[in-house]
Amino acid sequence: MPLGPGYQIERQQLEVRYLQASPAHLHVRATYRLRNIGNRELALLEATLPGEQAQGRRNLRAWTDGRDVTLQAAGDGDVRSVRVPFDPPWPPKKRRILVFEYDLDPAPPGYALLAVNEGAFHSRDAAVFPLLRPPAGAIVEHGRPPTESRLDVRTPQDFLVFASGLEQGSRPRAGETEFRFGVSKGNFDPFVVAGRYQQQRVKASSVTVLFWTFEPLPAAQAQTAAARLAGTFQTFRATFGPLWKTPPPIRVIETPAQLTQRPGGAGDAAGVDLPVGALLNRRAFELGVTSDSFLNLAEHELAHTWFGQASEPWRRTEAVLGEGLAEYATVVAAEGRGGEAARRRGAALLLGWFDQSRKQAADKPLLQLDPSDAYEQRVFSYSKGALFFLALEDRYGKENVRRALARVVRSLHGSRFGYADLRSALELETGEKLADFFRLWLDQTGIPDEVRARYEEKIEPQK
Repeated sequence: MPLGPGYQIERQQLEVRYLQASPAHLHVRATYRLRNIGNRELALLEATLPGEQAQGRRNLRAWTDGRDVTLQAAGDGDVRSVRVPFDPPWPPKKRRILVFEYDLDPAPPGYALLAVNEGAFHSRDAAVFPLLRPPAGAIVEHGRPPTESRLDVRTPQDFLVFASGLEQGSRPRAGETEFRFGVSKGNFDPFVVAGRYQQQRVKASSVTVLFWTFEPLPAAQAQTAAARLAGTFQTFRATFGPLWKTPPPIRVIETPAQLTQRPGGAGDAAGVDLPVGALLNRRAFELGVTSDSFLNLAEHELAHTWFGQASEPWRRTEAVLGEGLAEYATVVAAEGRGGEAARRRGAALLLGWFDQSRKQAADKPLLQLDPSDAYEQRVFSYSKGALFFLALEDRYGKENVRRALARVVRSLHGSRFGYADLRSALELETGEKLADFFRLWLDQTGIPDEVRARYEEKIEPQK
């Protein structure tokens, strides 16, 4: 018997259409079939929508069961939150069809997760779609995944599309192409990358690498880059655990968007992670796909497949357990290619990036960092986070630390994790109590002297 108010999303269909009008923009339509599974009528439903500033939302409309709805401001003070009133109230056991529709303009420069350009777009932010919120109450029925979910992407006919879920086919529609994807519970958050790309498929060992670029890459360079990325992928699988029985292809995709610079990046080269891949801006490709700077950036984003997608850090720990772990993983990959000397060089570069970033903002204990802090305030923690894992290896053994990380990915697959989960896995593998070590690195500023003494070298950060 239901104990409180609640509803279930039985079916959802998310639609994204790329419109070439000047300026190019996206049209989003989200349709939900809902069932009241609670013990009382519902007078309203609350939802969080894309922001008008961050994601450029405009022309918002909503309706239920075919009738227009006048949306109301929610009571939480968040400008993105709205109330959908039901008139008459929504009775138990009954269904409702709820539809939201709006446009998304090109996001502000530097907003890495959403960009709309002439000839390409990407959305890596689940927040571009509505988030339906649970009803008010101490005991509510909410949160079950939809039994059926679909993502449709409509683009010009000459676009290639990579999106969440399993592609279920495509069809022409009025001079455009509509791609259909079935999205299951195990798929990553909804994302779309599309554009007028040229695809190059390169086989390296047992791994396939797909390059999507606006101009074709020289074949020899594509083969060299694919060989290194395939080797890194195999290192990540062996170290942090396999996520699939049959590995999917690695995708490296070019975007004209500016994106946000990564620590240690070269100039304005930057990237965004994709499932088993990387979305890199034009500045990164201009470095050359065989350059260390380009490949390090691609490897950083590839590492997020394990630390950010398969298992996702809690938001307040993301700087260390997301970006920091990805930076650490690139050092693990370098060690796989070049042995201990490569590992030491990677640690020395991390120290250099940490010191360089501290010139832009004051140091702050990692536990006190907040996701709302300015980028300059957070960026030093990416390098310090990676050094934290290298110091763990030096103190407690590489194999123990890497087995612990594989344990986190395996046991928390599809869930969020934080410092307590990491510490628990490490203590199981090492048989040691790590409270003092965690306090040293998370509660204090700076880098411990023993780490500086071991790794500090006169190495200039890569240009």
